[in-house]
Amino acid sequence: MLRKELDLERVRQLRWIGGGAGIIKLKTLTEKGTIYLDNFAYEDRLWIVERLRNQAPESHQEGWDLFCHRIAMPLRRYDPQTIHVPDKNEVLLTRKRWDWLLLPFILLTAVFGLVAAWKFGLPRMLTAPVLPTALWLFLRYSTPRKGMVARKLSADPEQNSQLAFFGWFLLVYMLIQFVNRFVNFPWLDESTLSISVSVFGICVLFWRSYQFDKANYQKRLEASKTSVKEWEAGLKTDFS
Repeated sequence: MLRKELDLERVRQLRWIGGGAGIIKLKTLTEKGTIYLDNFAYEDRLWIVERLRNQAPESHQEGWDLFCHRIAMPLRRYDPQTIHVPDKNEVLLTRKRWDWLLLPFILLTAVFGLVAAWKFGLPRMLTAPVLPTALWLFLRYSTPRKGMVARKLSADPEQNSQLAFFGWFLLVYMLIQFVNRFVNFPWLDESTLSISVSVFGICVLFWRSYQFDKANYQKRLEASKTSVKEWEAGLKTDFS
């Protein structure tokens, strides 16, 4: 499919998608094709991106700015001989680091679930470790074996604020549910209060997440303008 689509005369739409290692969707009048860049070596990924970007009519391309910022420029800067050393605002994330961070929390939630099920007759609390275990497995196996450099939470005030909000929200939610379980309100049914609090909480979380994602999207759009300028300046040198 890649050989056919490199002759771009028949392509009517080329979508750049910045998820994962990068995805490129191509469409002609009769066919569709998808290129997953994680199936190629780094050098080949850059070659594919440069040829498609340079040869396809710009009017047929969608989503380039964010793709350029998220995928294309990091590919151009990539040097296999260079070992990236985390600076003061970065941290090296490894699978072992996720083990140290999350396994004690999983154990704590398991103990909490057992105590709640045995002492207070809440068998559903036995599932308490399921969510943190799923999170641990996802983070552990989505991290490369050699680790990856990531920005520290302390270097991102917006993300710190978001995490603090979720933490306080979860604490208040659990407190309300605990009070509702052991305090009888004659003017309000226990299940009605529990369902109302849960529905309200879900709405608040969705609203907060939407606002956070919207702000991050605007930040990425602004940053992508610089990346596009750098890419275009590099193209003048590469194809002169």
